[in-house]
Amino acid sequence: MKLYRIRSVIRRHTYEVIHNANHITYMVYWPVVNILVWGFFTLYLRHGDALKPGVVSCLLGAVILWGLFNAFQRDMAVGFLEELWSRNLVSLFASPLSVSEYVTGLIVVTLAKAMVGLSVGALIAWLFYHYDMFPTLPMLLPFIFNLVLFAVAMGIMVTGLIFRYTTKFQAMAWSFAGILMPLSCVFYPLSSLPSFLRPIASILPTTQSFEGMRAVIEKGGFSVSHFRFGLGLNLIYFIFAIFFFRWMFEAARSRGLLVKME
Repeated sequence: MKLYRIRSVIRRHTYEVIHNANHITYMVYWPVVNILVWGFFTLYLRHGDALKPGVVSCLLGAVILWGLFNAFQRDMAVGFLEELWSRNLVSLFASPLSVSEYVTGLIVVTLAKAMVGLSVGALIAWLFYHYDMFPTLPMLLPFIFNLVLFAVAMGIMVTGLIFRYTTKFQAMAWSFAGILMPLSCVFYPLSSLPSFLRPIASILPTTQSFEGMRAVIEKGGFSVSHFRFGLGLNLIYFIFAIFFFRWMFEAARSRGLLVKME
């Protein structure tokens, strides 16, 4: 991989972010709306004074971290879709740019956008609802890292599906995270799921991350087991995602779909 090519991909998507209002909507508007809605909900719950300590903090923390995962997975796929919509795909792959260089540059830009959304959500929660996630941030960072890794893996897989099946699968860019959400135990513990769903949920890195997050916020301790298990699962998913993407890309290239996508 050549660093100057990766920088060119980063610059291309940075220009897109600056000059396209949709990206501002994704990065700022939706995180703000989500925090405001869930913040008002937590205020309503507080009126009863029947909640266990830490439940409100867990809800707001979960909203912020799920927004990070959702944004990362979505923007990975949408970044590629923008090449499709702007009819730039053939120009990209007619150049010396490799797929790995393009994906690396896209990951860097997507990470920066997701961090902006995370910071905005955390700031709104602090200003309006007196929830400060920054003191616990050092212990949350390993779980955020696991969420980002899984989001990258899912984004790569969705992008591979779009390569192979073109825009027939473009809706997956926005909806894939929603499919995982019920099993990811974002707002409730794993034990609250029906027994037949728990084995499925437990093999998702998102579930391990949110279980670990709740341990940090409620008990003030770092769960090494949740982090290690989530990291191990991420390595498996990431390796699978790379092979899956290459399989989809080669299938698209052998069928001439890279040109037909235009």
